Amino acid sequence: MRALEAEKRTEIREPRRFLVGIAKNVARAELDRRSKLTTSLLDDFDPDSYVSDEPAIDDAVDARDRMETFGAAVAMLPPQCRKVFLLKHVYGASHKEIAKKLGIALSTVEKHVALGLKRCREQMLKEQTAENAEYPETNVLGLDANRR
Repeated sequence: MRALEAEKRTEIREPRRFLVGIAKNVARAELDRRSKLTTSLLDDFDPDSYVSDEPAIDDAVDARDRMETFGAAVAMLPPQCRKVFLLKHVYGASHKEIAKKLGIALSTVEKHVALGLKRCREQMLKEQTAENAEYPETNVLGLDANRR
């Protein structure tokens, strides 16, 4: 019923996530209602039965931070290199497709891809090193700090 009502008011862009959210809210509301009825219901509550398929909040924040660092590293690439790098690694275009689309040689595409990877890696490692110095428990790349 909630989904039907919401659909009348607004466009639902991700129906599955929306329905999962409604289900979670209904479950939470039911838990709140039960907890107010009597404390004996707390003995029956099994938190494992309400496991979320969403990543933990700290994992989501970590992933967002890594993406922001990656985005900043890509933004620092020279314009042509950035175009090639994004076409290759974001849009999944082949080297031939990129060469044809941008009107450049295949060897130039290969050089830009390699340069983009190298510079992004260096920038992300630089950010990781700076962050690890400030917050030793964090790791921007999600890699073991001893593995380089």
